[in-house]
Amino acid sequence: MRWARALAAWLTIGGACAQDLAGDADRGRELFRRLGCVVCHSVDGQGGGYAPDLAKRIGRDQTPTGMAAGLWSRGPNMWSWIQKKRLSVPDPSPQDFADLYAYFYSSRFFDRPGDAARGRATFYGKGCGDCHRQEPPAAPGPASMHQWPPLPDPVALIERMWNAAEAMKEAAARRKIVWPELNSQESADLHAFLEGLPDRRVRTAEILPPSTQSGQRLFLSKGCSRCHSGDRSLSGRFSGRTLTDFAAAMWNRAPAMEQRPRQLSSGEMRNIAGYLWALQIVEPPGSAQRGKQVFAKGGCDACHGSALSGAPRLTAHWVRPFILMATLWRHGPAMHRKMQERRKSWPRFTKAELADLAAYLTRAGPRGGF
Repeated sequence: MRWARALAAWLTIGGACAQDLAGDADRGRELFRRLGCVVCHSVDGQGGGYAPDLAKRIGRDQTPTGMAAGLWSRGPNMWSWIQKKRLSVPDPSPQDFADLYAYFYSSRFFDRPGDAARGRATFYGKGCGDCHRQEPPAAPGPASMHQWPPLPDPVALIERMWNAAEAMKEAAARRKIVWPELNSQESADLHAFLEGLPDRRVRTAEILPPSTQSGQRLFLSKGCSRCHSGDRSLSGRFSGRTLTDFAAAMWNRAPAMEQRPRQLSSGEMRNIAGYLWALQIVEPPGSAQRGKQVFAKGGCDACHGSALSGAPRLTAHWVRPFILMATLWRHGPAMHRKMQERRKSWPRFTKAELADLAAYLTRAGPRGGF
């Protein structure tokens, strides 16, 4: 997982929350330490052990609204713990929360680590060894693994295979070999096997961060959008896929793509796959009717419907995920104290309920603001 931990992913949150902020996982990783989150929490096993591992808690199907709902529901416990441990309370902005979300989610980019033994079985089982030999050839050529540059991760390996797809297709036809389709785990195993060969272990390679913004531009300029649009659009069609899943799917379909880009420069497949990966992040649709019930059940109007309470009148703007998280973190402790004084319990919301609440406030129109 060396290449997974070193990832610095730029995630532009797509789908229904496209109006929200873009998050930079590299900034999020730095914020996680600077804001003191690392004292209690960990990400992918790195950090404190008092509170849950946020990479495991967020899950591949988690959205910004889900993260906001989790923070809201657990807020009182977190504030109590911070006070008990006499920790400083950070003041993150909406952009900070977008960056933190990108950092947490980026740990779900990849599959389990590759296994070299399984990779060797894949290499020979898929027929790769019929053309590509482990032993150094008498004359260097494209089939020689010993001449390949270092490959930092499975996506880079698939990118190299993609660029050689035409020659490989012809060679497979001559030898009557079935096109070697791979899933993401087989790709990771194959990468572990190839990079673990004795004469390649000392090499190093730079890990390039994927950029969904560059990926979107490439998706258009390489002609992918000519086929994948309208009813064949890839947006929102997948859930729980990894970056390698998308790269492997591109490879598997390469022979059937009539207008596929023949060559990709270094890092371009990573950016295209990163763009496709980000399209999975689609917020749940909200129901204004259910949201009205959530508003009433949570007792929100008792404070936010009374000018005498001092609480702000709510608008849909303030339940947008990253704004809600920053506002909650800034004003939540005071809210909690006032509710305790009134002997009211802290309302807890699920991801779906928070989406419904946003839909209700949007339909209900402006209700003032901070």
